[in-house]
Amino acid sequence: MGHHFVPQRYLRNFEDPNHPGSVWVHDRRTGSAQLASIAKVAQSRNFYSLSTETILAKAVERPANPVIRKLTSHKSVNLSERFQLAYYIGVMMKRIPAHRRRSSELLPEVLADVVKNIRSQLHALAQEEGADPEILSRRGLELEAAEQKYRAHPPPEVLERIREPWPSEAMVELLFRMTWRILVSAGPTYFLTTDNPAFFFRGFGMARKESELSFPLSTHYALHGSWQQADENPVFIRAEQALVKEMNRRMVSEAERLVFYYQPAAWISKLFKKADLSLNKIEWHKGYFSI
Repeated sequence: MGHHFVPQRYLRNFEDPNHPGSVWVHDRRTGSAQLASIAKVAQSRNFYSLSTETILAKAVERPANPVIRKLTSHKSVNLSERFQLAYYIGVMMKRIPAHRRRSSELLPEVLADVVKNIRSQLHALAQEEGADPEILSRRGLELEAAEQKYRAHPPPEVLERIREPWPSEAMVELLFRMTWRILVSAGPTYFLTTDNPAFFFRGFGMARKESELSFPLSTHYALHGSWQQADENPVFIRAEQALVKEMNRRMVSEAERLVFYYQPAAWISKLFKKADLSLNKIEWHKGYFSI
């Protein structure tokens, strides 16, 4: 059994009620849907170190599970509980395969920027009086060799940093300070989740006034975070079907491969087939929304 990059306890909130401990897994690569044991999905062998897995279980999941349970029981949370869930969501953003893939794809670009900056410094030194051209030439050759080396084999400490699932304090603070609206679906369409459960518009990030967070909590409940103020924080809102479908489109659009739902659903396969899912901003107006 491997390490779960999406927690088992979280996935149980989306289990098939007729098959406790199992969830319907919709695969965007194959378009298929199959009932699978939660213990066997969203996991990969040696995905974390043993120490990281232990910290995730004891310091992240265990404190946040009761908070999610309260919200999905239509109960509000205190500031301490709110922080625990903010940290949990921040970790969820970093512990998934999609984060590792994106970070690895950025490495060549980051390396190129570093090399460009050092070359500029060497060029500036060459213009100074008394600069030793032989030393500068040697440094230039060393820089080229280092660039080739790290393109082929990035430093282990960089790879380890990509593997670690810990969010920055700034990210957790933003998640904590957002206005949370807890959306409640009465069906017939409910909330799904994926192997990339925390959605935000990457073009906006998390700190701009236009920023939004979408995070499913269970089949019936989802968290929407934004900088649009509300009379209460969090506030519980019965979600119209248009809003439920918007939240689900967001989740599917960012799924790395797997979508989890309480039953097989043909509409999920249809979303997979769309080349460009139309996503909309959610605007709140005294408890009502527009998209």
